[in-house]
Amino acid sequence: MSFGSSATDMRRLPVILRLFFALAMPFLLVVAGARPLLSEAFLQFEYGRPGFPVDPIGFTREDRLQYGAYAINYLFTDDGIKSLASLRLPGEKCWNASASLESCAMFSERELRHMEDVKRATQAAFGLALFCALIGVVAALASWRHAVLRAEIAVGIRRGCQLALCSIAALAFFSATAWDQAFDAFHELIFAAGSWRFPTSDSLIRLYPERLFVDAALAIAAFASVVAAACLCLLRRAGL
Repeated sequence: MSFGSSATDMRRLPVILRLFFALAMPFLLVVAGARPLLSEAFLQFEYGRPGFPVDPIGFTREDRLQYGAYAINYLFTDDGIKSLASLRLPGEKCWNASASLESCAMFSERELRHMEDVKRATQAAFGLALFCALIGVVAALASWRHAVLRAEIAVGIRRGCQLALCSIAALAFFSATAWDQAFDAFHELIFAAGSWRFPTSDSLIRLYPERLFVDAALAIAAFASVVAAACLCLLRRAGL
């Protein structure tokens, strides 16, 4: 009985490997493309780019580089939300600046709750990506001497890359024709309804305007497309 069960599992293994790699590849490509953008280097590039919208309330480029790094770094540390809640802006940088205002909280309570949500989502995504990458490496090494399994992994990677390219093309078309709806749909999928909407006077909007998200989406799409196309070429040259 156990032998029959083992034989059945072995017959299923190629299908499982093919399906795993086909689904994991698009996810890993997106997460890998997103990681460099969650950095001070990307903020520096964006804030210095010609045409990037200025803050009408008073953040300079230097202010944005300093303040923008706080929330980015918070996502990848073990610090609690108090690390952001304790931050203050000088009175002249506050949206309701007045001569008598010495300072104000950098982030409102709603912004702080949203940053907690963003941190949970970010760490979950990168944690899952690391898990998938480790499983993929282990599976590839364990299957390397088995021609059938090796071929199934190649098929899975190829289909995953094709799925990534098709998905990017579809999302690019949808975003080009209905960016606002695409942006809203993405946030509604991850966050509670309305919890991610803020007035333009809030620091999150002043630091990370919509243009930054558009550029980030384009960068991720470009990275994933190039890597997926390169993988397909390598697999073709290897005859897999």
